[in-house]
Amino acid sequence: MATAIYPGSFDPVTRGHLDIIKRAAKVNEHLIVAVLINSAKHPLFTVEERVELLRECCKNIPNVSVESFDGLTVEFAKKRHATVMVRGLRAVTDFENEIQLAQTNHALMPGIETMFLATSIKWSYLSSTIVKEAACYGSDISKFVTPNVERAVRTKFDALRAQDEA
Repeated sequence: MATAIYPGSFDPVTRGHLDIIKRAAKVNEHLIVAVLINSAKHPLFTVEERVELLRECCKNIPNVSVESFDGLTVEFAKKRHATVMVRGLRAVTDFENEIQLAQTNHALMPGIETMFLATSIKWSYLSSTIVKEAACYGSDISKFVTPNVERAVRTKFDALRAQDEA
């Protein structure tokens, strides 16, 4: 069994992400959930907050750790001696982008293999963007995220609303 990396922005982590994490952890010796620091994006949560939310969500999965990184994912994988990259697929449209990324990663680091996990049908529609959009308009997001993430999302949007009103 190998060390695997599951990279993403996780802004915020959803039950769909957790489904992939739990399943990938079953088939890899060690799974590193790698939170991407992407200066081009404007996330709702800081990287430190996303790491902490993920650590709380994954605390009962003994072979999972959570780290942040910037730069190329394959470079992070090399530093962590990972040989597997985990990617979740929600729909056929995801596959086109993901296969291109997998092939590029393999060209950059021939020792890396990409493991595609189809998202469980229960979560196939779910994305962090959907969660944020629903929360922004006050919808119940409890079915999409864990309680700690729900509280954090609500707190963020309450703070943003307070800023707008000031």
